[in-house]
Amino acid sequence: MRNVKWKTFMATLTLLCMMVTMMPMTAQGKDVKISCTAKTSGKGNAIKVRGVYYDAADKYGVSELEVKFSHRVTWKRTARVVSVKDEKGVSYDGYLRDKDGDDCEIAIDGLKEGRAYTIIIDGIKKRGTAGYRKLTLKAKIPASKKAGKVKVKKVEVDDDNDDYDKYQTEIEIKFASKVTWRRNAKVTSVKDAQGKSYQGYLTDRDKDECEVYIKNMKYGKTYTIKISGVKARGASSYETVTVKVKVPARTHALRVKDVEYEEDAEYDHYDVEGLSPFTVEFEFNRDVFFKDSSYVIIKDSSGKKYASRTSYVEWDDDECSVHLTKRLKYGKTYRYEIVNVKAAGEKSYTTLKGSFVAR
Repeated sequence: MRNVKWKTFMATLTLLCMMVTMMPMTAQGKDVKISCTAKTSGKGNAIKVRGVYYDAADKYGVSELEVKFSHRVTWKRTARVVSVKDEKGVSYDGYLRDKDGDDCEIAIDGLKEGRAYTIIIDGIKKRGTAGYRKLTLKAKIPASKKAGKVKVKKVEVDDDNDDYDKYQTEIEIKFASKVTWRRNAKVTSVKDAQGKSYQGYLTDRDKDECEVYIKNMKYGKTYTIKISGVKARGASSYETVTVKVKVPARTHALRVKDVEYEEDAEYDHYDVEGLSPFTVEFEFNRDVFFKDSSYVIIKDSSGKKYASRTSYVEWDDDECSVHLTKRLKYGKTYRYEIVNVKAAGEKSYTTLKGSFVAR
């Protein structure tokens, strides 16, 4: 009866072992390769190390080094770590947690990052050779990269004339790296160069940027904005970021805000004289006024024209689309002239000149 129970127990144990073996292994972070040198005691038959990988301390404060050898090795039954010291001579407890034919794991209690260590293992040899040796490893443990402060990469004034946008003029702040926002993040202070305070609002926030609206903002002034509740991705605590921006003096001059090239794949419906499936759309910063004599010229660097005086132009409130005589090449730069146009409120008509990349 006892024999039957023992056989049942062993069968169950074998099944459990098979299940554990078939389960997917969880990554332990042993993918940080560190610099290391190896020296074998005695002469000849040196033990060669292919690489050493560092695994940060677990919740018990034990760190691991995985040592991979360039060839097969043999271990003495009493093999052990006899010494672990850092560059200051401080000793640490080290253990051979696992040893195999071509690698081993060394557990070190209280290991500190950013320091160099000398580790001596006794009772190892190159397979097929006589005599066990001492293997001395010198390894530098890299310091963890700590998340720094939030850094501002770029600050722009987004002067959008969309009548449906509640906040038409906003300060757009782009960060140098990804950030994390606290739920109650806000603008805590806005002051001009004279110390006068203004009310500011976070109108939008994203992983690497945000937008701020300043109530009663004056053009031509410089503002210092403070935003609380933001931190660099991975940082432990939130901080208050200070941003300085100069809002340029507002100009009433008409300018091209954006240019977009489009190709319509449905060519069949272009049966109206002057239309073509290749168009360039110009978006202006203000509503545009034009005359019967207004036209658009588009040409490449060699002077070849794709739009001329006779090209058909469709005008809208703050944009226009010109139909081209031929297809543009994506990625290539073209120059334009928009003749006889002006912004609402201006007295005289003018010509806008510039360049764009077809995309």
